[in-house]
Amino acid sequence: MSTTIGLGYSVQDDDLFIELKSVAEKFGYGLLKGIECSESDVRSGLEVAQKNEGWEQLIFLQSPADGEVSLAFGINEELTEFETTGTQPKFFDFLSELAKVAPKKCKKLGIFFASEWYESDRVRFSYGTAENLVALLSMPGHWGIRYMIPDTGRLQDSDEIPFIFDLSLK
Repeated sequence: MSTTIGLGYSVQDDDLFIELKSVAEKFGYGLLKGIECSESDVRSGLEVAQKNEGWEQLIFLQSPADGEVSLAFGINEELTEFETTGTQPKFFDFLSELAKVAPKKCKKLGIFFASEWYESDRVRFSYGTAENLVALLSMPGHWGIRYMIPDTGRLQDSDEIPFIFDLSLK
């Protein structure tokens, strides 16, 4: 499964990449900086989002943390495991740490999730605190959407719509 999870941000003073890299590594994640690190099937959508959101920088989480691939399917697996077994995702702890670091340095911070993202795609959008995002990610389907198929009554998860969550910095 192809999953891109990253951060778009604008800073107050100094860039916070080094500090965020340290936080990511604490939880076993890698971090890549710059849109050139994105997968080709999300890049055009991210370029539009970066412009619309006013993000100065884009960084990408890696899970597993290896190489130069900006995929975070390990985090997606953590969220699925949380739903099926109740095992607390370390991603939730990462978000708590991020919420402590970001207000000191950021003017704006968005967290984005996508499997594919093209320039004309509509994007789900929400905002709030790290706790609000954890609550949303704790729901069935986490960052995607869960549908019930009328003919069968079965549930189907969809990650076809990218999602941006603007983190409140107050």
